[in-house]
Amino acid sequence: MAEHAHYDDDAGFWEEHADRLGGPVVDLGAAVGRVTIRVALQGHEVWAVDTDREMLDVLAERALRAGVRGLIHAVPGSMTDPLPVSDAGLVMVPMNTLQLLRQRSDQVRCLASAASGLRAGGEMIFDLAMPHLRETRALQGEILDTGRGLDGDTGDVLLHTTTFDEVTPATGEVRMRIVVDRIHRDGSRTSVERPHHLHLYDPDEIPALALDAGLEVVAACGGFRGEPLGPDSDRHVWRLRRPGP
Repeated sequence: MAEHAHYDDDAGFWEEHADRLGGPVVDLGAAVGRVTIRVALQGHEVWAVDTDREMLDVLAERALRAGVRGLIHAVPGSMTDPLPVSDAGLVMVPMNTLQLLRQRSDQVRCLASAASGLRAGGEMIFDLAMPHLRETRALQGEILDTGRGLDGDTGDVLLHTTTFDEVTPATGEVRMRIVVDRIHRDGSRTSVERPHHLHLYDPDEIPALALDAGLEVVAACGGFRGEPLGPDSDRHVWRLRRPGP
């Protein structure tokens, strides 16, 4: 997905855990395969799940070009559906994707589905933005420059901005828009806007969700390199394990 094409803070993170835990790997909210393809290039079989069939078609094309099409299974579906495998070593939910689930019942269903599809000792790993809701609310309505990147498939320059339209600290819900301005190689420009309605999780919410879903917390970090989790962290990264011998 173009809005995340510039993101590389998690470079190497998912590959490392896939190597540690082994496959098969399930990527929930795989989009066009930013992480799926990286993990497949390590030799792991990946089941890529997404509700958007067009994105999965793009993923298949990109996987073919990368030479890993045979390792990737594109599966139309949501994060709350039963997993397409029953013996996964790793279920990964990269790039804040779990924030799309705003209802607690859906959050528990997602984690419980992962628990059912993991083998004993397998892990569900996800990263989330730290809420910082009061600070975010102060930025409501502003157009924020969130970076630039290069589309590796086309060579287009991508300019990213974000606008927070509604921030509700009491519930953690946020309505926002991400705009990607694409500067094509011939100098022309196009723009795509994607609205999002999200739940920003407080770290204190996760242990109870894990318990209700039958998972145990292995680690909670403040970044992809094992940084301590604290109030000034930009994100929280969780490892949850299916108990077993």
